[in-house]
Amino acid sequence: MKKVLLSVVAGAFLFIASAYTVQTIINWKIDSEKAMVKFTMQAHGKELIGNFKGAKGEVKFDAKDLAASSVNCTIDISTVNTGMDKRDGHLQAADWFDAATYPVAKFASSKIEKTDAGFTATGKFDLKGTTNVIDIPFTYESTSDGGIFKGSFSIKRLDYKVGKEGEDPGNDVKIDLEIPVTKE
Repeated sequence: MKKVLLSVVAGAFLFIASAYTVQTIINWKIDSEKAMVKFTMQAHGKELIGNFKGAKGEVKFDAKDLAASSVNCTIDISTVNTGMDKRDGHLQAADWFDAATYPVAKFASSKIEKTDAGFTATGKFDLKGTTNVIDIPFTYESTSDGGIFKGSFSIKRLDYKVGKEGEDPGNDVKIDLEIPVTKE
């Protein structure tokens, strides 16, 4: 009888503990208007800086429960902005981003881990129909009404068939993220 009672109490404790863990994950709403996805690369002997707007997606994050945390976001390619309309139109064309065929870039995490500097999200990044697994190091800063996720990573544009080899813009592209969020 004691073993049965002990098993029931232990099972109830595990159920309550697991329910508490599930409830601690926070669903964050991305502030798409303020979200910043900036890219930097070398072009024509100068630094070319541009950005994308319209970050959307689902962010579930709790620093105490990284196993249940995840990121699944998209960026609208048609929002590319380098400060020159003609160049922005060229970047949306088929030989660069091909925004008509591939209207969004996507990132879906498969795991999030703690690091000395913050966290790293590992997952699939899809751009122009090509998917590669990448790591995005990031930090999270709490604010009065939510928080801000900040990250930085680099890709090689030719790995995603963006532009052509031998063209003046460099192959290395640095991407900086600043994603403000509020609790849903």
